Amino acid sequence: MMWLTWRQFRAQAIVAAAGLALIAIVLAISGIHLASAYHASGITACQTHGGNCGQLATNFLRTLRGSGYQEVFITTVVLIYAVPGLIGLFWGAPLITREVEAGTLRLAWTQSVTRTRWLAIKVGLIALVAMTIAGLLSLLAGWWANPVYAATAKASSGPTGINRFEPALFDASGITPIGYAAFGFALGLTFGVLIRRTLPAPPSRCSRASRSPGLSGSDRTCSPRCTAPPRLISRRSTR
Repeated sequence: MMWLTWRQFRAQAIVAAAGLALIAIVLAISGIHLASAYHASGITACQTHGGNCGQLATNFLRTLRGSGYQEVFITTVVLIYAVPGLIGLFWGAPLITREVEAGTLRLAWTQSVTRTRWLAIKVGLIALVAMTIAGLLSLLAGWWANPVYAATAKASSGPTGINRFEPALFDASGITPIGYAAFGFALGLTFGVLIRRTLPAPPSRCSRASRSPGLSGSDRTCSPRCTAPPRLISRRSTR
């Protein structure tokens, strides 16, 4: 059952892993430069000598405004908010609905594997992967923003920093994205079971596939509802 779940889910898992790896590379490179800028600002040396580092922290935060670091941080936060919706849309909704549309649900639920075990393995495994992806993304974003949070705590004046306890940032940090990922997956799964429809294929793609006589059923990439129904043509005898 684990092998079957992996076979059906491997494409989505590979895409998610590739996207997470790309984000990790961007955050790692920019995060190292951000940490170097933090140390070069003199805040670390000021802390060592026990001085008042408020003005140094304020100057450091002002240099980040309008820079590429700010764009990276905003983009990461937007991605963290978008992940639960994407998980529910592309992972949760088609999980059982795909089996219903293809008619394989009757076959899957009449095998030696019970329905409870079938649902527990498929739903539990994919939900665990979804929460892991969200947790790793939140961990990377938190590591990247550590210098900014540290400078914000030491800034002397003005709202120049980033407060992680603000409503817009609190939901995108810590373990909160993990809960949102689980909720998004469960919501998509429930919605898919209720409507029993997966995402419709683009009409142009379906129309091209239905008009191509050389394509077999396995080569058509759109839903069977979009393709033209097969017709049986018999030749009449001329005798």
